[in-house]
Amino acid sequence: MPHAIVKSINSYEDKQDLDTFVRDALHLNEAVASFLAQRNPDRLVVVKPNWIQQGRDNAPEVWHPLITHPALVLAVIEGLAEAMGGQGTLAVCDAPHTYADFEAILARGDFRNHFEAWQKRWPEMHFELIDLRREIWVTRDDVVVSRHAAPDDPRGYAQLDLGRDSLFFNHPGEGRYYGADYDTEEVRRHHCGERQEYLLAGTPVACDLFVNIPKIKTHKKTGITCSLKNLVGINGNKNWLPHHTEGTPEDGGDEFPTPTAGTGLESLLKRWGRRAALSIPGVGSWLFRQMRRAGKKVLGDSEATIRNGNWYGNNTCWRMVLDLNRALLYGNLDGTWREASQPKHYLTLVDGIIAGEGNGPVAPDPVAAGVVLAAADPAVADAVTSQLMGYRMQDIPLVRHAFDTTHRWPLTAVSPAEIRIRDDRSACECALDELPPAVPGGFVPHFGWKILRQRHANED
Repeated sequence: MPHAIVKSINSYEDKQDLDTFVRDALHLNEAVASFLAQRNPDRLVVVKPNWIQQGRDNAPEVWHPLITHPALVLAVIEGLAEAMGGQGTLAVCDAPHTYADFEAILARGDFRNHFEAWQKRWPEMHFELIDLRREIWVTRDDVVVSRHAAPDDPRGYAQLDLGRDSLFFNHPGEGRYYGADYDTEEVRRHHCGERQEYLLAGTPVACDLFVNIPKIKTHKKTGITCSLKNLVGINGNKNWLPHHTEGTPEDGGDEFPTPTAGTGLESLLKRWGRRAALSIPGVGSWLFRQMRRAGKKVLGDSEATIRNGNWYGNNTCWRMVLDLNRALLYGNLDGTWREASQPKHYLTLVDGIIAGEGNGPVAPDPVAAGVVLAAADPAVADAVTSQLMGYRMQDIPLVRHAFDTTHRWPLTAVSPAEIRIRDDRSACECALDELPPAVPGGFVPHFGWKILRQRHANED
């Protein structure tokens, strides 16, 4: 049996092809297929799309390269409901950006009405749509100007401490991590010494089967975003997640590639601005906005300037992502851990029909890649995705380190050399390095990753 399936689908309107792909994917993993064939009204299956936000900030009508297309999400839900025999609970959930419009995302696929129709079709099933965010923000000029609380996950939250098994244990960046909010002390409290904690939403942790449906995109901090990176959307507090380490590689950081007078000034202004925004409501946010506006004029816009760990030298974000994947696969709702031989049932189906290249993950340009893929574990999925994008997985720390089988809680049972792929595009089975890219020349990477790609192209 292959470890992954790649199929050519050129349009989201090809419902028959999507349904066939979903059926094949649900039988890719024998344990998952057996689990779905059981009749159990108490089981919980979670579907996790990439619903980062409803469209690009500067072009709201451009959304196809940002989020998992509704056609694939709907096909997966229907396929699961049928495979489950109309019994059990099926929850679709994500934590979009804190400033995203959840209802606008759902409207892309008319999900509310579909869920009502499914509830009538399968009356013994429970269908849930859950916004996993605990706080909603209003931003102006990329500065938070107001916040309000959102409803908690109905199944609560799991506080999971990886301790010495975290990829941050003994990391030299400790004490300088930046999370996702202005209070840097919060992320540093949860990642200190043997305390390496994550707060995960209870619904994904409590589920019996986790079905990941990411979008193929480039990513400014990790090179690509697919199955592994999509788990940022199951957290209960993004400010517990280290995204970069302040400083430059010269002093053990990865915020900037090299130290300059400009980077030093920028770091100082950001610290002042964040403190002002936290300590002086209203006025502080206004001051921070003025600082950012002035900084862009002098130091450059983030669409063309490397900052905040948005480059191939980010040695922080990939660690956080792999920690999250282990927490999902092996963590329990009460904070305890599973045995390494008993990870959670998992399956991933990837949307690459219209993918995203360039300034991903929130401002990518569309690329008609015309592919979907399925895999039984997230490491294989992202290795195959890297190959389809025209990248070598060895160049992407997130993917390369996902194959560390010596870890207490492995993310895959195979090595890259052992991966076999059923490539329906050429009606053959092939090895990873034999898989042709989805588009000639590969995807245009985020500008912070072009140097890495060019360097290895020169070496070749």
